[in-house]
Amino acid sequence: MPVPRRFRRNQRGNVAMMYALILPILTFGVGLAIDFTHAAQVRTKLNAAADAAVLAALTPGMLQQTNATAQAAAQNVFNGEIAGLASLAAGDTTVTIAVTNPNGNALIRNATVAYSAQNENIFAGVLGAPTFLLSGTSTASAAIAPNINFYLLLDNSPSMELPATQAGINTMVSLTPQQQDGGCAFACHQAITNNIDTEGNPCAKTSGSTTTYSAPTLNGSMSGPGNSYCAAWQGTQIDGYQLARNNNITLRLDELSSAVCCSSDSLMYTASAARTSSTQPTPPVYQFAVYSMDTPWSVPGATPGADANNYLVMGLTSNYMSGWNAASPNFTVMQMYENNYLCQTAACDWGVKVDGQGDIATNYDVALSSINATMPDPGNGTNVPGDTPQEVLFFVTDGVEDESFDGVRLVQQINASSTDTDYCTTIKNRGIKIAVLYTAYLPTPNDTYYEQFVAPFQSDIASALQACASLGLFYQAAIGDDLGADLITLFQTAAKAAYLTN
Repeated sequence: MPVPRRFRRNQRGNVAMMYALILPILTFGVGLAIDFTHAAQVRTKLNAAADAAVLAALTPGMLQQTNATAQAAAQNVFNGEIAGLASLAAGDTTVTIAVTNPNGNALIRNATVAYSAQNENIFAGVLGAPTFLLSGTSTASAAIAPNINFYLLLDNSPSMELPATQAGINTMVSLTPQQQDGGCAFACHQAITNNIDTEGNPCAKTSGSTTTYSAPTLNGSMSGPGNSYCAAWQGTQIDGYQLARNNNITLRLDELSSAVCCSSDSLMYTASAARTSSTQPTPPVYQFAVYSMDTPWSVPGATPGADANNYLVMGLTSNYMSGWNAASPNFTVMQMYENNYLCQTAACDWGVKVDGQGDIATNYDVALSSINATMPDPGNGTNVPGDTPQEVLFFVTDGVEDESFDGVRLVQQINASSTDTDYCTTIKNRGIKIAVLYTAYLPTPNDTYYEQFVAPFQSDIASALQACASLGLFYQAAIGDDLGADLITLFQTAAKAAYLTN
Protein backbone atom coordinates (compact mmCIF):
# COMPACT_ATOMS: atom_id res chain seq x y z
CA MET A 1 0.00 0.00 0.00
CA PRO A 2 1.44 3.39 -0.95
CA VAL A 3 2.77 5.48 1.96
CA PRO A 4 0.26 8.35 1.58
CA ARG A 5 -2.65 5.97 1.85
CA ARG A 6 -1.17 4.24 4.89
CA PHE A 7 -0.63 7.58 6.57
CA ARG A 8 -4.20 8.60 5.86
CA ARG A 9 -5.60 5.35 7.30
CA ASN A 10 -3.40 5.33 10.41
CA GLN A 11 -5.45 6.69 13.43
CA ARG A 12 -2.98 6.04 16.22
CA GLY A 13 -2.41 9.19 18.38
CA ASN A 14 -5.69 10.93 17.40
CA VAL A 15 -7.14 10.78 20.94
CA ALA A 16 -4.10 12.46 22.37
CA MET A 17 -4.29 15.21 19.76
CA MET A 18 -8.00 15.77 20.35
CA TYR A 19 -7.49 15.86 24.13
CA ALA A 20 -4.72 18.39 23.67
CA LEU A 21 -7.04 20.54 21.59
CA ILE A 22 -10.05 20.47 23.99
CA LEU A 23 -8.13 20.55 27.29
CA PRO A 24 -8.10 24.38 27.48
CA ILE A 25 -11.84 24.44 26.76
CA LEU A 26 -12.52 21.89 29.50
CA THR A 27 -10.30 23.79 31.90
CA PHE A 28 -12.06 27.10 31.31
CA GLY A 29 -15.46 25.37 31.43
CA VAL A 30 -14.72 23.96 34.86
CA GLY A 31 -13.32 27.31 35.91
CA LEU A 32 -16.41 29.15 34.74
CA ALA A 33 -18.59 26.64 36.58
CA ILE A 34 -16.63 27.32 39.73
CA ASP A 35 -16.97 31.09 39.20
CA PHE A 36 -20.70 30.78 38.57
CA THR A 37 -21.19 28.54 41.62
CA HIS A 38 -19.27 30.94 43.82
CA ALA A 39 -21.19 33.92 42.43
CA ALA A 40 -24.46 32.12 43.14
CA GLN A 41 -23.38 31.51 46.72
CA VAL A 42 -22.45 35.15 47.14
CA ARG A 43 -25.75 36.26 45.61
CA THR A 44 -27.62 34.05 48.12
CA LYS A 45 -25.77 35.80 50.94
CA LEU A 46 -26.53 39.22 49.43
CA ASN A 47 -30.22 38.32 49.20
CA ALA A 48 -30.18 37.22 52.83
CA ALA A 49 -28.54 40.52 53.76
CA ALA A 50 -31.26 42.43 51.89
CA ASP A 51 -33.99 40.42 53.63
CA ALA A 52 -32.42 41.10 57.04
CA ALA A 53 -32.17 44.79 56.21
CA VAL A 54 -35.87 45.24 55.32
CA LEU A 55 -36.91 43.32 58.42
CA ALA A 56 -34.69 45.55 60.55
CA ALA A 57 -36.72 48.54 59.35
CA LEU A 58 -39.98 46.84 60.36
CA THR A 59 -39.37 45.49 63.85
CA PRO A 60 -42.03 46.46 66.43
CA GLY A 61 -39.57 48.82 68.07
CA MET A 62 -38.43 50.38 64.81
CA LEU A 63 -42.03 51.01 63.73
CA GLN A 64 -42.18 53.54 66.54
CA GLN A 65 -39.22 55.43 65.01
CA THR A 66 -39.04 57.75 62.03
CA ASN A 67 -38.55 56.47 58.49
CA ALA A 68 -35.07 58.03 58.43
CA THR A 69 -34.07 56.09 61.54
CA ALA A 70 -35.46 52.88 60.05
CA GLN A 71 -33.57 53.48 56.81
CA ALA A 72 -30.30 53.95 58.69
CA ALA A 73 -30.95 50.75 60.66
CA ALA A 74 -31.55 48.82 57.44
CA GLN A 75 -28.34 50.21 55.92
CA ASN A 76 -26.29 49.19 58.96
CA VAL A 77 -27.70 45.65 58.93
CA PHE A 78 -26.99 45.23 55.22
CA ASN A 79 -23.42 46.51 55.59
CA GLY A 80 -22.80 44.23 58.54
CA GLU A 81 -24.15 41.16 56.74
CA ILE A 82 -21.91 41.61 53.67
CA ALA A 83 -18.76 42.65 55.54
CA GLY A 84 -17.32 39.13 55.34
CA LEU A 85 -17.80 38.69 51.59
CA ALA A 86 -14.18 39.14 50.49
CA SER A 87 -14.84 38.41 46.82
CA LEU A 88 -16.90 41.55 46.29
CA ALA A 89 -14.98 44.12 44.25
CA ALA A 90 -14.08 47.06 46.45
CA GLY A 91 -16.09 50.17 45.73
CA ASP A 92 -18.46 48.43 43.33
CA THR A 93 -21.25 47.53 45.74
CA THR A 94 -24.22 49.88 45.91
CA VAL A 95 -27.41 49.59 47.94
CA THR A 96 -30.59 51.67 47.68
CA ILE A 97 -32.95 51.62 50.67
CA ALA A 98 -36.43 53.13 50.58
CA VAL A 99 -38.65 53.34 53.66
CA THR A 100 -42.06 54.82 52.84
CA ASN A 101 -45.65 55.11 54.01
CA PRO A 102 -48.03 54.15 51.17
CA ASN A 103 -50.56 56.86 50.39
CA GLY A 104 -49.17 58.85 53.28
CA ASN A 105 -50.54 56.34 55.81
CA ALA A 106 -48.32 56.66 58.86
CA LEU A 107 -49.58 53.33 60.20
CA ILE A 108 -48.14 51.28 57.33
CA ARG A 109 -44.46 51.12 56.42
CA ASN A 110 -42.97 49.65 53.26
CA ALA A 111 -39.24 48.87 53.16
CA THR A 112 -37.33 48.07 49.98
CA VAL A 113 -33.64 47.20 49.66
CA ALA A 114 -32.11 47.00 46.16
CA TYR A 115 -28.43 46.13 45.75
CA SER A 116 -25.90 45.87 42.93
CA ALA A 117 -22.45 44.32 43.38
CA GLN A 118 -19.50 43.04 41.32
CA ASN A 119 -18.16 39.64 42.40
CA GLU A 120 -14.55 38.90 41.42
CA ASN A 121 -13.90 35.82 39.27
CA ILE A 122 -10.93 33.47 39.34
CA PHE A 123 -11.00 31.98 35.87
CA ALA A 124 -13.34 34.13 33.85
CA GLY A 125 -10.93 37.07 34.08
CA VAL A 126 -8.68 35.37 31.53
CA LEU A 127 -11.57 35.64 29.08
CA GLY A 128 -12.03 39.34 29.81
CA ALA A 129 -14.72 38.96 32.50
CA PRO A 130 -12.98 39.75 35.78
CA THR A 131 -16.29 40.13 37.67
CA PHE A 132 -19.93 39.02 37.54
CA LEU A 133 -22.70 41.55 38.18
CA LEU A 134 -24.98 40.50 41.03
CA SER A 135 -28.21 42.33 41.86
CA GLY A 136 -31.43 41.78 43.76
CA THR A 137 -34.34 43.37 45.61
CA SER A 138 -36.14 42.61 48.86
CA THR A 139 -39.43 44.23 49.91
CA ALA A 140 -41.61 43.88 53.01
CA SER A 141 -44.42 45.74 54.78
CA ALA A 142 -45.65 46.04 58.35
CA ALA A 143 -48.36 47.97 60.15
CA ILE A 144 -48.79 49.59 63.55
CA ALA A 145 -51.95 48.93 65.56
CA PRO A 146 -53.37 52.46 65.91
CA ASN A 147 -54.70 54.31 68.91
CA ILE A 148 -58.50 54.45 68.57
CA ASN A 149 -61.31 56.24 70.36
CA PHE A 150 -64.55 54.26 70.21
CA TYR A 151 -67.81 56.16 70.65
CA LEU A 152 -70.78 53.89 71.40
CA LEU A 153 -74.18 55.33 70.48
CA LEU A 154 -76.74 52.90 71.90
CA ASP A 155 -80.42 52.90 71.04
CA ASN A 156 -82.45 52.68 74.26
CA SER A 157 -85.82 53.52 72.76
CA PRO A 158 -88.92 51.46 73.68
CA SER A 159 -88.37 49.05 70.80
CA MET A 160 -85.19 47.89 72.57
CA GLU A 161 -87.49 46.78 75.39
CA LEU A 162 -88.45 43.70 73.41
CA PRO A 163 -87.35 40.46 75.07
CA ALA A 164 -84.07 39.06 73.82
CA THR A 165 -85.53 35.67 72.85
CA GLN A 166 -88.67 34.42 71.15
CA ALA A 167 -89.56 32.57 74.35
CA GLY A 168 -89.40 35.84 76.25
CA ILE A 169 -91.61 37.53 73.66
CA ASN A 170 -94.17 34.76 73.96
CA THR A 171 -94.11 35.02 77.76
CA MET A 172 -94.68 38.78 77.71
CA VAL A 173 -97.66 38.36 75.37
CA SER A 174 -99.15 35.64 77.56
CA LEU A 175 -98.79 37.85 80.66
CA THR A 176 -100.71 40.76 79.12
CA PRO A 177 -103.94 39.32 77.65
CA GLN A 178 -106.16 42.20 78.83
CA GLN A 179 -104.26 44.94 77.10
CA GLN A 180 -105.73 46.69 74.11
CA ASP A 181 -104.11 44.48 71.49
CA GLY A 182 -104.69 41.30 73.45
CA GLY A 183 -101.08 40.92 74.54
CA CYS A 184 -98.00 43.16 74.31
CA ALA A 185 -94.45 41.96 73.79
CA PHE A 186 -92.88 45.31 74.71
CA ALA A 187 -91.76 45.93 78.29
CA CYS A 188 -92.65 49.63 78.11
CA HIS A 189 -91.61 51.74 81.09
CA GLN A 190 -94.23 54.25 82.24
CA ALA A 191 -94.38 56.76 85.05
CA ILE A 192 -98.19 56.69 85.23
CA THR A 193 -100.08 53.39 85.13
CA ASN A 194 -103.69 52.18 85.44
CA ASN A 195 -104.21 52.81 81.73
CA ILE A 196 -104.73 50.73 78.62
CA ASP A 197 -101.01 49.87 78.45
CA THR A 198 -101.00 48.35 81.92
CA GLU A 199 -104.55 47.00 82.11
CA GLY A 200 -104.58 43.64 83.85
CA ASN A 201 -101.02 43.92 85.18
CA PRO A 202 -100.46 43.09 88.89
CA CYS A 203 -100.65 45.70 91.62
CA ALA A 204 -97.58 46.48 93.74
CA LYS A 205 -97.66 47.80 97.30
CA THR A 206 -94.46 48.55 99.14
CA SER A 207 -94.13 48.64 102.91
CA GLY A 208 -90.63 49.30 104.13
CA SER A 209 -88.35 47.04 102.15
CA THR A 210 -91.09 44.58 101.24
CA THR A 211 -93.22 44.74 98.08
CA THR A 212 -96.32 42.61 97.75
CA TYR A 213 -98.16 41.94 94.49
CA SER A 214 -101.86 41.27 93.96
CA ALA A 215 -104.31 40.92 91.06
CA PRO A 216 -106.23 44.10 90.11
CA THR A 217 -109.75 44.38 91.52
CA LEU A 218 -111.28 47.37 89.70
CA ASN A 219 -113.16 46.99 86.44
CA GLY A 220 -112.02 49.42 83.76
CA SER A 221 -114.12 51.35 81.28
CA MET A 222 -112.91 49.19 78.39
CA SER A 223 -114.75 46.09 77.28
CA GLY A 224 -113.32 42.79 78.33
CA PRO A 225 -112.67 40.97 81.58
CA GLY A 226 -113.23 42.85 84.81
CA ASN A 227 -110.77 43.39 87.61
CA SER A 228 -108.36 45.15 85.24
CA TYR A 229 -107.04 48.02 87.38
CA CYS A 230 -105.68 48.50 90.86
CA ALA A 231 -107.63 49.99 93.75
CA ALA A 232 -105.88 52.62 95.87
CA TRP A 233 -105.35 50.17 98.74
CA GLN A 234 -103.53 47.79 96.38
CA GLY A 235 -100.82 50.30 95.52
CA THR A 236 -99.61 50.96 91.98
CA GLN A 237 -100.25 48.89 88.90
CA ILE A 238 -96.89 47.84 87.51
CA ASP A 239 -95.90 48.63 83.94
CA GLY A 240 -94.55 46.24 81.32
CA TYR A 241 -90.95 46.91 82.34
CA GLN A 242 -91.55 45.82 85.92
CA LEU A 243 -93.62 42.89 84.67
CA ALA A 244 -90.61 41.68 82.69
CA ARG A 245 -88.36 42.15 85.69
CA ASN A 246 -90.71 40.22 87.97
CA ASN A 247 -90.68 37.30 85.52
CA ASN A 248 -86.92 37.31 84.89
CA ILE A 249 -87.37 38.15 81.21
CA THR A 250 -84.15 39.40 79.65
CA LEU A 251 -84.67 42.36 77.34
CA ARG A 252 -82.57 43.27 74.34
CA LEU A 253 -81.36 46.29 76.26
CA ASP A 254 -80.14 44.02 79.08
CA GLU A 255 -78.32 41.85 76.59
CA LEU A 256 -76.78 44.91 74.96
CA SER A 257 -75.48 46.16 78.31
CA SER A 258 -73.83 42.78 78.96
CA ALA A 259 -72.45 42.72 75.42
CA VAL A 260 -70.66 46.02 76.02
CA CYS A 261 -68.80 44.77 79.11
CA CYS A 262 -67.30 42.96 81.01
CA SER A 263 -67.47 39.17 80.49
CA SER A 264 -64.97 37.33 78.30
CA ASP A 265 -67.37 37.52 75.36
CA SER A 266 -67.95 41.28 75.60
CA LEU A 267 -66.72 44.19 73.49
CA MET A 268 -64.61 45.98 76.10
CA TYR A 269 -63.01 42.78 77.42
CA THR A 270 -61.95 41.89 73.88
CA ALA A 271 -60.51 45.35 73.31
CA SER A 272 -58.52 45.11 76.55
CA ALA A 273 -57.23 41.65 75.65
CA ALA A 274 -56.21 42.81 72.16
CA ARG A 275 -54.21 45.65 73.62
CA THR A 276 -52.55 43.42 76.21
CA SER A 277 -51.50 40.85 73.60
CA SER A 278 -49.93 43.48 71.33
CA THR A 279 -46.27 42.89 70.43
CA GLN A 280 -45.62 46.59 70.02
CA PRO A 281 -43.26 48.15 72.61
CA THR A 282 -45.95 50.80 73.08
CA PRO A 283 -49.29 48.97 72.78
CA PRO A 284 -52.17 50.80 71.13
CA VAL A 285 -54.36 52.90 73.38
CA TYR A 286 -58.09 52.22 73.13
CA GLN A 287 -60.60 54.56 74.74
CA PHE A 288 -64.37 54.17 74.98
CA ALA A 289 -67.24 56.57 75.51
CA VAL A 290 -70.88 55.52 75.75
CA TYR A 291 -73.97 57.55 74.89
CA SER A 292 -77.63 56.59 74.83
CA MET A 293 -80.29 58.12 72.59
CA ASP A 294 -82.42 59.83 75.25
CA THR A 295 -83.13 62.71 72.91
CA PRO A 296 -84.57 65.26 72.92
CA TRP A 297 -87.34 64.54 75.42
CA SER A 298 -85.78 62.74 78.35
CA VAL A 299 -82.36 64.30 78.82
CA PRO A 300 -81.96 65.74 82.34
CA GLY A 301 -82.89 69.39 82.22
CA ALA A 302 -83.81 69.28 78.53
CA THR A 303 -86.30 71.64 76.99
CA PRO A 304 -88.55 69.66 74.62
CA GLY A 305 -87.92 70.61 71.01
CA ALA A 306 -84.88 72.72 71.89
CA ASP A 307 -82.11 70.60 73.38
CA ALA A 308 -80.50 68.07 71.11
CA ASN A 309 -77.90 66.07 72.97
CA ASN A 310 -77.33 62.40 73.58
CA TYR A 311 -77.21 61.26 77.17
CA LEU A 312 -73.64 60.69 78.36
CA VAL A 313 -73.51 57.30 80.08
CA MET A 314 -69.70 57.05 80.32
CA GLY A 315 -67.15 59.68 79.35
CA LEU A 316 -64.21 58.85 77.11
CA THR A 317 -61.70 56.81 79.10
CA SER A 318 -58.95 54.23 78.72
CA ASN A 319 -60.14 52.65 81.99
CA TYR A 320 -63.31 51.59 80.26
CA MET A 321 -63.96 48.29 82.03
CA SER A 322 -64.02 49.78 85.52
CA GLY A 323 -65.72 52.83 84.03
CA TRP A 324 -68.56 50.76 82.61
CA ASN A 325 -69.07 48.90 85.89
CA ALA A 326 -69.69 52.25 87.52
CA ALA A 327 -71.70 53.81 84.67
CA SER A 328 -73.84 50.92 83.43
CA PRO A 329 -76.68 51.51 85.92
CA ASN A 330 -77.26 54.78 84.04
CA PHE A 331 -77.89 52.89 80.82
CA THR A 332 -81.60 52.39 81.16
CA VAL A 333 -84.70 52.39 79.00
CA MET A 334 -86.47 55.56 77.95
CA GLN A 335 -89.49 56.20 80.13
CA MET A 336 -92.89 57.45 79.00
CA TYR A 337 -95.18 59.46 81.23
CA GLU A 338 -98.10 57.42 79.95
CA ASN A 339 -99.38 56.23 76.60
CA ASN A 340 -99.11 59.04 74.00
CA TYR A 341 -97.37 61.36 76.46
CA LEU A 342 -93.64 61.73 76.74
CA CYS A 343 -91.52 62.72 79.69
CA GLN A 344 -89.78 66.06 79.81
CA THR A 345 -86.92 64.93 82.04
CA ALA A 346 -84.99 61.76 82.64
CA ALA A 347 -86.31 61.79 86.22
CA CYS A 348 -89.63 60.98 84.62
CA ASP A 349 -91.48 59.96 87.79
CA TRP A 350 -91.00 63.52 89.08
CA GLY A 351 -91.19 65.23 85.72
CA VAL A 352 -94.06 66.46 83.59
CA LYS A 353 -95.73 65.00 80.57
CA VAL A 354 -95.41 66.51 77.10
CA ASP A 355 -98.62 66.78 75.10
CA GLY A 356 -99.16 66.23 71.43
CA GLN A 357 -96.13 64.14 70.53
CA GLY A 358 -97.42 60.62 71.01
CA ASP A 359 -94.72 58.31 72.33
CA ILE A 360 -92.20 59.57 69.76
CA ALA A 361 -88.76 58.66 71.06
CA THR A 362 -86.22 57.91 68.32
CA ASN A 363 -84.82 60.92 66.50
CA TYR A 364 -81.80 59.98 64.40
CA ASP A 365 -81.16 63.54 63.24
CA VAL A 366 -80.75 64.60 66.85
CA ALA A 367 -78.74 61.53 67.87
CA LEU A 368 -76.32 61.57 64.95
CA SER A 369 -75.84 65.33 64.79
CA SER A 370 -75.12 65.32 68.52
CA ILE A 371 -72.55 62.52 68.33
CA ASN A 372 -71.00 64.16 65.26
CA ALA A 373 -70.47 67.34 67.27
CA THR A 374 -69.04 65.31 70.15
CA MET A 375 -66.36 63.43 68.22
CA PRO A 376 -63.19 65.38 67.31
CA ASP A 377 -61.56 65.11 63.92
CA PRO A 378 -59.57 61.87 63.75
CA GLY A 379 -55.80 61.57 63.48
CA ASN A 380 -53.68 58.69 62.24
CA GLY A 381 -53.52 57.03 65.65
CA THR A 382 -49.71 56.98 65.86
CA ASN A 383 -47.55 58.03 68.79
CA VAL A 384 -45.87 60.74 66.75
CA PRO A 385 -46.01 64.01 68.73
CA GLY A 386 -49.02 66.05 67.67
CA ASP A 387 -50.93 63.09 66.24
CA THR A 388 -54.34 62.12 67.65
CA PRO A 389 -56.29 58.85 67.82
CA GLN A 390 -58.54 57.55 65.10
CA GLU A 391 -62.28 57.80 65.79
CA VAL A 392 -64.80 54.96 65.34
CA LEU A 393 -68.54 55.27 65.97
CA PHE A 394 -70.31 52.10 67.12
CA PHE A 395 -74.00 52.60 66.38
CA VAL A 396 -76.36 49.97 67.83
CA THR A 397 -79.99 50.40 66.83
CA ASP A 398 -83.09 48.75 65.40
CA GLY A 399 -83.15 51.31 62.61
CA VAL A 400 -86.68 52.64 63.13
CA GLU A 401 -86.96 56.40 63.38
CA ASP A 402 -89.96 57.80 65.27
CA GLU A 403 -90.03 61.59 65.40
CA SER A 404 -92.10 64.67 64.75
CA PHE A 405 -91.44 66.84 61.71
CA ASP A 406 -93.45 70.01 61.14
CA GLY A 407 -96.14 68.60 63.40
CA VAL A 408 -96.37 65.33 61.47
CA ARG A 409 -95.35 62.02 62.99
CA LEU A 410 -92.68 60.26 60.94
CA VAL A 411 -92.09 56.56 61.48
CA GLN A 412 -89.53 55.33 58.96
CA GLN A 413 -86.16 53.73 58.53
CA ILE A 414 -83.11 55.92 59.02
CA ASN A 415 -82.60 58.60 56.35
CA ALA A 416 -85.76 57.62 54.53
CA SER A 417 -87.09 61.15 54.29
CA SER A 418 -85.69 63.86 52.07
CA THR A 419 -86.09 66.18 55.04
CA ASP A 420 -83.37 64.33 56.94
CA THR A 421 -79.74 65.33 56.83
CA ASP A 422 -77.58 62.36 55.93
CA TYR A 423 -75.45 62.52 59.04
CA CYS A 424 -73.97 59.10 58.32
CA THR A 425 -72.28 60.50 55.22
CA THR A 426 -71.35 63.68 57.07
CA ILE A 427 -69.57 61.65 59.75
CA LYS A 428 -67.82 59.33 57.30
CA ASN A 429 -66.65 62.27 55.21
CA ARG A 430 -64.71 63.47 58.27
CA GLY A 431 -62.68 60.25 58.17
CA ILE A 432 -64.59 58.65 61.06
CA LYS A 433 -65.60 55.04 60.54
CA ILE A 434 -69.12 53.94 61.44
CA ALA A 435 -69.74 50.37 62.63
CA VAL A 436 -73.44 49.50 62.75
CA LEU A 437 -75.01 46.63 64.67
CA TYR A 438 -78.60 46.27 63.50
CA THR A 439 -80.66 44.69 66.26
CA ALA A 440 -83.35 43.63 63.82
CA TYR A 441 -86.78 45.08 64.47
CA LEU A 442 -88.84 41.98 65.08
CA PRO A 443 -92.33 41.45 63.64
CA THR A 444 -95.04 41.67 66.29
CA PRO A 445 -98.18 40.99 64.22
CA ASN A 446 -100.59 41.36 67.16
CA ASP A 447 -99.41 44.93 67.75
CA THR A 448 -101.41 47.59 65.88
CA TYR A 449 -98.54 50.08 66.10
CA TYR A 450 -96.24 47.63 64.35
CA GLU A 451 -98.78 46.78 61.67
CA GLN A 452 -99.60 50.42 60.93
CA PHE A 453 -96.24 52.11 61.17
CA VAL A 454 -93.37 49.61 60.87
CA ALA A 455 -94.49 46.64 58.76
CA PRO A 456 -94.77 48.69 55.51
CA PHE A 457 -91.02 49.40 55.40
CA GLN A 458 -89.45 46.76 57.66
CA SER A 459 -87.78 44.98 54.73
CA ASP A 460 -85.88 48.18 53.88
CA ILE A 461 -84.34 48.81 57.31
CA ALA A 462 -81.27 46.60 56.92
CA SER A 463 -80.21 48.14 53.60
CA ALA A 464 -80.65 51.66 55.00
CA LEU A 465 -78.42 50.90 57.98
CA GLN A 466 -75.86 49.16 55.77
CA ALA A 467 -75.66 52.35 53.71
CA CYS A 468 -75.01 54.26 56.93
CA ALA A 469 -72.11 51.97 57.92
CA SER A 470 -68.58 52.16 56.56
CA LEU A 471 -67.65 49.45 54.08
CA GLY A 472 -67.58 46.04 55.76
CA LEU A 473 -68.72 47.39 59.15
CA PHE A 474 -72.39 46.37 59.13
CA TYR A 475 -73.72 43.41 61.09
CA GLN A 476 -77.31 42.25 61.57
CA ALA A 477 -78.32 40.56 64.82
CA ALA A 478 -81.29 38.25 64.62
CA ILE A 479 -83.53 37.25 67.52
CA GLY A 480 -81.57 35.16 70.02
CA ASP A 481 -78.19 36.32 68.67
CA ASP A 482 -75.30 36.80 71.07
CA LEU A 483 -74.90 40.58 70.87
CA GLY A 484 -71.51 40.32 72.56
CA ALA A 485 -70.20 38.08 69.79
CA ASP A 486 -71.67 40.45 67.21
CA LEU A 487 -69.96 43.48 68.79
CA ILE A 488 -66.66 41.56 68.98
CA THR A 489 -66.90 40.78 65.26
CA LEU A 490 -67.45 44.46 64.53
CA PHE A 491 -64.58 45.51 66.81
CA GLN A 492 -62.11 43.12 65.19
CA THR A 493 -63.17 44.24 61.72
CA ALA A 494 -63.01 47.92 62.67
CA ALA A 495 -59.57 47.54 64.31
CA LYS A 496 -58.25 45.79 61.21
CA ALA A 497 -59.77 48.40 58.91
CA ALA A 498 -58.10 51.11 61.00
CA TYR A 499 -54.74 50.07 59.55
CA LEU A 500 -55.98 51.34 56.18
CA THR A 501 -57.30 54.65 57.44
CA ASN A 502 -55.91 56.81 54.62
